Amino acid sequence: LKVYSTSVTGSREIKSQQSEVTRILDGKNIKYELVDISQDNALREEMRAKAGNPKAIPPQIVNGDQYCGDYELFVEAVEQNTLQEFLKLA
Repeated sequence: LKVYSTSVTGSREIKSQQSEVTRILDGKNIKYELVDISQDNALREEMRAKAGNPKAIPPQIVNGDQYCGDYELFVEAVEQNTLQEFLKLA
C-alpha cells in the first residue's frame, strides 16, 4: 500500500488530510509506504498517472498497480466500514 503525500505544502488542508489518513491506517495496523512527492517530480507524475488525473493532489492511495482513491473516498470508506475493500485488501 502506498500513500502519496508531500512534506512541502502551504496548504493546511492537505497536511491535515495526510495526517488523518496515516493516523487511521496506523490505528488499524495497516502497513503502508509513505511516498513524498515533493522530493521528485517523477513521483508526482507517477501519482497523477495512477490516479488518472493530471491535477491530482496528495494524499492519494494506491495498492500495487491498483488505484484506490483520494482523501474523500478514503474517509467515505472509513465511515461506511468498507476500508478493506477500498484499499483492495479484502
